[in-house]
Parts: sequence; C-alpha cells; structure tokens
Amino acid sequence: MQSGLLIFLLAVSNITVFSAVAGSFFQQNSVAFLDVGQGDSSLVRAYGADILIDVGPDKSVMRGLERLLPRTDKYIDLIIISHPHLDHYGGLEHILSAYDVGAIVWNGADSVERLNALLDKAKTLDIPVIRLFAGSTIRSSGFDMQVVYPARQAEEKLLTENDGSLVILTETSGLTGLFTGDIGTKPEALISAIPFPEIDFLKISHHGSNTSSSYEFLTTTNPRIATLSVGRRNRYGLPNKEVLNRFSALGIPVFRTDEMGNIVLTVANNKLRVHSIE
Repeated sequence: MQSGLLIFLLAVSNITVFSAVAGSFFQQNSVAFLDVGQGDSSLVRAYGADILIDVGPDKSVMRGLERLLPRTDKYIDLIIISHPHLDHYGGLEHILSAYDVGAIVWNGADSVERLNALLDKAKTLDIPVIRLFAGSTIRSSGFDMQVVYPARQAEEKLLTENDGSLVILTETSGLTGLFTGDIGTKPEALISAIPFPEIDFLKISHHGSNTSSSYEFLTTTNPRIATLSVGRRNRYGLPNKEVLNRFSALGIPVFRTDEMGNIVLTVANNKLRVHSIE
C-alpha cells in the first residue's frame, strides 16, 4: 500500500511526490518507469492490461516487474520494442521465460542476431510479432496508443538507428504521455509538426543525451513533467547538463530513475502524483 509519506510538494500546480512501497495502488491505472540501470523500460497498466514499452538491457527488468505487479500476475498483454538496441530489448529473454505474453510489436528494423533469435523464440511460443509504424493504433477499453513516428517509407534510412525508434502517444486514465525511445533532434523536428494534446509526461529521449530534447521540441510538446531512465554513475556521463538546463529553464520538473528508483505516475482528483519506489 502507499505509505502516505509526503516527500515534498513541487512548486508546480497539481503535482505531488510521494515515497511509496509497492502494492495495491499500482493495481489502479498507472504508468511506471522501471529502474533498469542504463536502459529503458516503462510499464503501462490500464484497466487490467499490462503493457511494457522496452524491457531494459538485462534481467533487471524482472526486479521492477516483481516489485510492482502482484505475484499472481504472470501475463504481459503487450511488449513494445522501440528499436533494436540492447539497452531496450535485452530483458526480453528473461520475460519470455517467466511470463506469458500476448503479443510483441516493434519497428521492423534490420536487427542484430540476438534480437532476431528472441523474436523467433517468441514465435515458437505462439506469440504474434507485429511491425508498427506511424498511423498504427493500439486500442482497448480505457486506453489508446498511437504510433506517431517513424513513417513506413523512412525504414531504409532510419530504422537501423536510434532515429528509427517508435514514438508512441499514450492516453489512458487521465494520463497523456509521449514515449520517445532514443530519437534525436531530426525526428523531433518532424514530430513537432504534429498537433499534440496536452501532455502530462514526456519520457526523455536517449537517457538525457545532448543528441535529443531540443528546445523547440520541448516547447512544442510542453509536458507537465518529464521522466528520465538512466543508470547510476553510468560511463556515458548522462544525463547531459545542458539538456537538464533546458528542462529547468522551461520549468519542467525531471524525475530520474537513478535518483528515485522505480517511478510511478497516477492521477487522482485531477492531481498528478509521482511515486518513488525503491
């Protein structure tokens, strides 16, 4: 259960930050950013459906799932792999061994042998593997996910690089967010032309690298808060200080997995709540 221990109230309207322990509050409709070290993994829980967007570099994703999901919940409805880099797909091997999975979607890029092997394993388990691109929609009762980038025709130029990452707009349970994979400033410029609804949260691209999070993109998306998946004392020196300064200058609070552990977002009475779960 939620501990009820208030850490601090941000100087931003209707955003409250809590320290919490894993438990029943995550059985509600929530979005979590898992502490997987230097990698990416997010868990969307909407009306009983569990959706993973990226699965981290290794078995560290299992700790987050075990921390947040009930022990009896061994079914992941959908896994989305934004692009074929190990820090986004490496945990898939461990998930396939421990959970039943409804389907896997990805950007269809030419991928490395290890990911191909994992996708082949999924197929032997009768798990559908589906390619998505801009215009694709994942919809169920209570949630809507729209792929806004990349376009299908961009595959040969982009889909083998960070810039080919699936970018997904999610709308569920009063929470609207943008998941950006590892895209850089060129895709950000293309995406900035899209008319977005009000965005509650932005998953910062590429772990806070200075190849992403341009000022123009941040002013266009204008999120209430941003989340950052990054490893403690990582060898890349991320997040980049200039990137953090951009968010600060725009008054966008940044919540980091290297500082907070697992981060869970919920909404209650139109108030955005940020829960820190070690």
